[in-house]
Amino acid sequence: MSNQLFETIQQLNLAPLLNRGVFGIEKEGQRIDGQGHLSALAHPDILGDRQFHPYIGTDFAETQTEIVSDQFDNTIEVEQQLSALEQVLQASLPDCDYLWPLSMPPVLPADETQIPLAHFTKDVQDYREYLAKRYGRRLQMVSGIHYNFSLDSTLLARLYGEYYHDQYAQLSDFSDALYLQLAQNYQQYRFVLTYLFGASPIAEAGFLKAGQSAPDHPVRSLRASQLFGYTNHTAKIDFESVSAYVTSMQTAIQAGQLISEREFYGSVRLRSHSLASLATNGIDYLEFRGFDLNPYAITGMTQKQLDFLHLFFTYLLALPKQAGTLGERLQQGQAVNEQIALENPNQPSSQQTILVQIMADLHQFILDYHFEPRFLAAWDVMNQQVLDYQLTTSYQLAQAIQDHSLTAFGLKQAQSMKQALLAKPYQLQGYTDMELSTQMLMFDAFQKGLHVAVLDRADQFVELTYQKHHELVKNGNMTSLDQLVSLPLVDNKVVTKILLANHGMRVPAGAEYTDVETAVADYQVAFGQRALVVKPKSSNMGAGITTFVTRPTEADFKQAFQLAQAYDSRVLVEEYIAGSEYRFLVMNQKVQAVLERVPANVVADGRLTIEQLVAKKNDNPLRGEEHLTPLQNIRLGEREQLILKQQGYQVTDIPARGSQIFLLQNSNISNGGDSVDVTDEVDPSYFAIAEQAAKVLNLNIAGIDIIMPNLYQAYNPEHPEMAVVLEANYNPAMLIHLFPMMGKRRRVTKKVLELLFPEM
Repeated sequence: MSNQLFETIQQLNLAPLLNRGVFGIEKEGQRIDGQGHLSALAHPDILGDRQFHPYIGTDFAETQTEIVSDQFDNTIEVEQQLSALEQVLQASLPDCDYLWPLSMPPVLPADETQIPLAHFTKDVQDYREYLAKRYGRRLQMVSGIHYNFSLDSTLLARLYGEYYHDQYAQLSDFSDALYLQLAQNYQQYRFVLTYLFGASPIAEAGFLKAGQSAPDHPVRSLRASQLFGYTNHTAKIDFESVSAYVTSMQTAIQAGQLISEREFYGSVRLRSHSLASLATNGIDYLEFRGFDLNPYAITGMTQKQLDFLHLFFTYLLALPKQAGTLGERLQQGQAVNEQIALENPNQPSSQQTILVQIMADLHQFILDYHFEPRFLAAWDVMNQQVLDYQLTTSYQLAQAIQDHSLTAFGLKQAQSMKQALLAKPYQLQGYTDMELSTQMLMFDAFQKGLHVAVLDRADQFVELTYQKHHELVKNGNMTSLDQLVSLPLVDNKVVTKILLANHGMRVPAGAEYTDVETAVADYQVAFGQRALVVKPKSSNMGAGITTFVTRPTEADFKQAFQLAQAYDSRVLVEEYIAGSEYRFLVMNQKVQAVLERVPANVVADGRLTIEQLVAKKNDNPLRGEEHLTPLQNIRLGEREQLILKQQGYQVTDIPARGSQIFLLQNSNISNGGDSVDVTDEVDPSYFAIAEQAAKVLNLNIAGIDIIMPNLYQAYNPEHPEMAVVLEANYNPAMLIHLFPMMGKRRRVTKKVLELLFPEM
């Protein structure tokens, strides 16, 4: 099954390009309160100016949210961004507000004038007033998904350049022909999607207009029907050609049937920047408008639904020329769609035979053109629904109806979705594979109304844009504000210490070595009886560091040196400084947060073994593995058991109640340490030391590690040992401040955005 177009695609080996395209989603939804009624609260202020927010705004009503994704060349990234935006929106709502997961609205006020229109400027407000008068406010409260689609530009260019250039004057004429064919075939075959995606079986009492009778049974999709859904009954738009489409649209506007092209509620629109641009430059993309929200999908549409739509649209382009006039075909398609939309989902479809045949054709189409496995997986899910109507969303919803209402189901689903999205506030849905600080920076950027583009997921490169202002960010806080020379400077811990010491700051005494023999010679002579720290010159996250709180044996010293050399051929041996370690986060030479970093430890309860105490502490939802959580699990490896042995413990011992047992000496959070926010407790005199250190090193964003015996006692310059600067970091972890184990959470990622975009 194919036409000349797809035979050409086979001949030119262009089938892989069918897996690509350009995709975007617009998702509407209603905000509700804890009783399932429309929220009485305004759109959240934290989301900024809705008229300029690139992603999150309002549609017709103040309670009707709208999420708009960027355009991507695959549906996977669309779904990822939608997941993130849904989380941002849910987190921005007050605790008492939820997002209604269904297309048909919740119970509406008896007096529809009590449905508040969205707050916009006068011209936008006037348009909503017009819609309210013409269609009624209730109909405008129906929500759904708009799926924007265009073919891959390389596919179009190669087809035109290598085959169709003799048949069409220019590339836009060729692409217009394809998009028109797709729009026409979609209207003829959209009933397939109404069967599969229908999810509006009933309307709440009082929704229908006076004199309008509700069906006497649940249906597949009220929204997708002509009788109850979005329609312009008087406007007849011609899809024969682009010029016919534009002319008929202009005629409808001049006749007062439409106020503008945006009022056209057809199931598909030909889109360009404007109607005038459409006439001049042709079709940019198609907007498919007839999809119900899937109440079982957090984003309103599953990944498999998105993939199936891509597959189905491509399949429609491959259909042979259809019999009959365009008008006859569209009329027939509308009649079949109406039949399926309003049939009872509790029984097989009247169009079962043709649905089965189309799915069989689709399966062969997948095989013939070697689509990626995800398309076959999507087809399989939809095919099962064709074979068994009880697997359709409309059937499942019909079973969920209680007392002729979906209120109980909708409220329960809304609450569970919000709970699921907010369960891990340190992660950004859709981007959980990225570094955590980057995820939180992206969350704040989405919320603030910045445009966010992930340039390299693996390398944590993100581009942020506000109007014409662009900024690149790596790893959450490496930005254009950084001095290039500062990065290698801070990597060199020896030079860092020299500079800080030259500016009057106390730093640990020590030396650098490249061979163990020289280091051992100094150990025997120069280090005396001092406690020591042995670490790689370029250590990160505590890797390769060994801390000796008492003078080590020569054998232990050699072992520690060899461990450090596994990470860097150059090894630092420094004096051990007793005291608590604090991380000062400095931005723009001002301290934003202070964190006490406590080495991995457990506190005994007199009943559990050390091993059991570790397991219990690791149950904290903030702890995990591979830096996917703010805190890391405590390990019980050889290093930890050695520390226990030095304290006279084994993992099977039950220590006395209240005793604190340390499993490591270094305080890195990445090794299972505890994070305690003390920003409001530390004496402000220490802020100046951290700020001076950042200034000396030309760091705009810095993590300064300082050992202090007493954070409450004001610093005395005559006693420099009161604040010993251990080291500085140019890409300091922010998550430990965002989600400390104890103490106040500091949203320091927002400060990064303030520094980058002071104009917002």
